[in-house]
Amino acid sequence: MPSQSISLAEKIGTALTVWIKGRFAPHGVKPDDFAVTLHLHEGEEGPVKDSFAYRGDAPFYPCSVIKMFYMVALQQAYEDGRLAETPELARALHDMIKWSSNMATNYIIDHLSGTTGDTELSGEEMERWIAARENVNRYFRSFALPELARINVSQKLMDDERYGREKVYVQHGGNNHNRLTSNAAALILAKIMSGEMISGHRSKIMRDTLHRPNTKEFRDTPHAQLLGFLGEGMPDGAKIWAKAGWTGWTGDSHASYRRHDALHAALPTGEVFTLVVFAQGKWPSDSVTMLPEIGAEAVRLIREFPLPRRGEGQGSIRWQSS
Repeated sequence: MPSQSISLAEKIGTALTVWIKGRFAPHGVKPDDFAVTLHLHEGEEGPVKDSFAYRGDAPFYPCSVIKMFYMVALQQAYEDGRLAETPELARALHDMIKWSSNMATNYIIDHLSGTTGDTELSGEEMERWIAARENVNRYFRSFALPELARINVSQKLMDDERYGREKVYVQHGGNNHNRLTSNAAALILAKIMSGEMISGHRSKIMRDTLHRPNTKEFRDTPHAQLLGFLGEGMPDGAKIWAKAGWTGWTGDSHASYRRHDALHAALPTGEVFTLVVFAQGKWPSDSVTMLPEIGAEAVRLIREFPLPRRGEGQGSIRWQSS
């Protein structure tokens, strides 16, 4: 029987997915309640060498993971000269990513779109307002990448229900909530980390903004987005860059009960990877152990099948099976 080549990422990712299904099925987590995308990198800021996805193109309400996309759009607006880098926008960018502030996010969206959210508008006025708010979607579609073709990056972040034109817009054409896939989130995070998003300079700004100190003091800080997420499962000495998202009940069934994380990690032993996990349902939303356990299991598997360090061979590592 001829040998079949299986990539290292596929070997690790498949084992991780099987483990997730078995570990959390007793809690009612079904195979279509989660998605996983894994990229293996060559070096801390190196390119993606190998990838795996389980339901990587399935759309999810992304919660605050979407804020990473607004960060990219803001840096592009700076790069193009469409927005000036002011101290107030810098403060909003920091608070949007580091502490996941919804108010800071909505302030940035207003600047990116030139709109504000308020009372209802008449038909033609509303259509012009919608067209302006769609500009971030147009930007990501301009990449012409399949991972970005079906995402929706247009809605503000709310702690509960929406009102006025925001309510009209989120129901425009049916369910018009923000929408991401784990593949889309992993693509953007990996490009930031490898210096390929907009420019090396802009990527470094975003990389620095996403950094999360792997210390007890930072982990215990409110809204640090490590405890209860993938970062909690990383070992001592690991370097972490991440953006998590969570919702409980919001009053809107389309946006309730989600727990997600997009993480890039450099392990003290030299392995580097991007891991995105999206999970939906009341139990995953409530659980503060599911994502940390997944993160720890990913590390265990990566250490079982070590990743290449920078300069150790070319291309993806391949495993042979008969």
